[in-house]
Amino acid sequence: MRNFLQFSVFSGRFSRCILCISLSFTFYLSLVTSVFAVENIKIEEVVVTATKIEEPFEETTSAVTVIKSEDIKKMNVEFVTDVLRKIPELNLVQNGGTGKVATVILRGGNSSSTLIMIDGIKVNSTTTGSFDFSGINVDDIERIEIVKGPQSTIYGSEAMAGVINIITKKGEGKPKIDTSFESGSFGTFKPSMTISGGDKKLNYRLTGTYFYTDGISAAKQGSERDGYKNTSISGKFGFRPTENFELELTGRYYSDRSELDGFDFFERKAVDNLNFVQHGTHYLLSGKAKFYLSNIWEQIVTLSTVSDSLKFRDPVITFNNTDIITSMDTIDWQHNFYLSDIYTLTAGAEYRKEKGENKGNFDRSLDNKALYLNNKLMLLKEDLVLNAGVRYDDHETFGSKATYRIGALYNFRQMALRVKSSYGTGFRAPKFNELFFPFYGNPDLKPEESNAWEIGMEKDFFENRITISLTYFDQRYKNLIQTDSLTFTAANIARAEVKGVEVNAALKVTENINIKAGYTFLDTEDKDTGQRLPLRPEDKVNISAEFYTKDMSVVANYTFVSKRFDSSAARNLPSYSLVNLAGNYRVTKWLTLFARIDNLFDAHYEEVGSFGTPGFSIFGGIKVTSL
Repeated sequence: MRNFLQFSVFSGRFSRCILCISLSFTFYLSLVTSVFAVENIKIEEVVVTATKIEEPFEETTSAVTVIKSEDIKKMNVEFVTDVLRKIPELNLVQNGGTGKVATVILRGGNSSSTLIMIDGIKVNSTTTGSFDFSGINVDDIERIEIVKGPQSTIYGSEAMAGVINIITKKGEGKPKIDTSFESGSFGTFKPSMTISGGDKKLNYRLTGTYFYTDGISAAKQGSERDGYKNTSISGKFGFRPTENFELELTGRYYSDRSELDGFDFFERKAVDNLNFVQHGTHYLLSGKAKFYLSNIWEQIVTLSTVSDSLKFRDPVITFNNTDIITSMDTIDWQHNFYLSDIYTLTAGAEYRKEKGENKGNFDRSLDNKALYLNNKLMLLKEDLVLNAGVRYDDHETFGSKATYRIGALYNFRQMALRVKSSYGTGFRAPKFNELFFPFYGNPDLKPEESNAWEIGMEKDFFENRITISLTYFDQRYKNLIQTDSLTFTAANIARAEVKGVEVNAALKVTENINIKAGYTFLDTEDKDTGQRLPLRPEDKVNISAEFYTKDMSVVANYTFVSKRFDSSAARNLPSYSLVNLAGNYRVTKWLTLFARIDNLFDAHYEEVGSFGTPGFSIFGGIKVTSL
């Protein structure tokens, strides 16, 4: 009876949501048909994260969100955190202002339940399982692909809730130098430079950036500012001497210094700490070789290494001093067989070596070996797409684990309607802190597991001038690792269920005006307590309106996040709304001016209980391109 009542409440919320959306879009459809006459040519968009091969967006059986470089450019933001905040399917959580630890929650999972990649290379921490986005700037980002739902069949551990893949730019065209300088509120300034170019045989891109800000107090009620500085360099180099061989080298390095505040566990709030500092160095190196052995057989060999070193220093509080060093080396051997126009087979093997050291506590390593297989079949004049895969992982601590996923999509071309559905399983291997930290770690832990199904549709109207998508999903987690209240050690004791609706719409009002809107409803439950999962908003809305011409763009963005329960602060965090503005103006073909206003109405809000967030702030700068 209780389950029936819960379902009835959820169905009521869902029905009201659909009714409101239907009425709103009925109005927009009428507006467009009666007032505007706009031509629109839809450019085929290609994604790679969903199946590890390039495929048109309209053939993916997973729910996928893509943020393009031109959209990021119009936002005028410095770090990827400010991009992800605007995605309604994600909830970004940051412990203070710029440069403080920032993680994401996708599909109701923990921050360690989402696999994060840069150019297809896994970068999740080997000690915590999550990834800190705070130091990743946007200067070299080509696009961000977000694949939702369990993806362990392709990528293994951590991909229980989905995958976020940050793909960087390649050099192209004649050699050029781009330089920019930005400054603004909180004593912020940022110079950067990019050298790039390329042709069919050789391409290169090298970007260097320095960022500094006095910042805000990390503690909401603090009085001293906690600054942040970041020095980064990234590059991508491609070489194709013949039609049958291609080599790509990618590198990223950044060092940062972040001033931190403390946390009073008795008062359950962040407090000022005048001396607490974190120093970090981070690097990623990868080499990818592609061999085109025949018209139907392609091999891709990828070698990569990722390393992070964090040093926490506090001359007053002893336990704030620690060194954490993590690294991960991976080799992936992928085979793509294009056996016919309608059937593609992807098979591969992966070996990964993880290392984690918390000085004075543990220094361990472990490895994981995996085999994976994925099939893509297109039938009925390619209107029906079927996708199925399986993966087998052999982990050094817990043994073997098999995962699988199936998906289907049907394209009703006469109706410009696509319907898709999928079911998949995922897992997350225990990380070093959970396995080996003194008096807490448990070497007998099993992997966390998830399974989920989803069904969705996407409809185009008026020759693609309007696109509406709707997805319903149901995801369940088990064997979640939490602290056992009796032994105070890590144990597989938690279960959770997340149901939700994701709605997105894009409207091309005129040739110069675009409107995008997204809404996500999350119904989460801790199956042991019956309570909502912490820091998961029930409702999140994002609306952006863009006006642009050949030389100018203006973007207004509105975000609403409903209340969330924060277990660390033991209270509900109030709902909040944010309005941001951004503009670009190209004075000449080589000079562009840009500016943005964040938190236009100076809203007071919290992403994490008792941690600070920026108020009204304004930034501006120039960009110069030397041809």
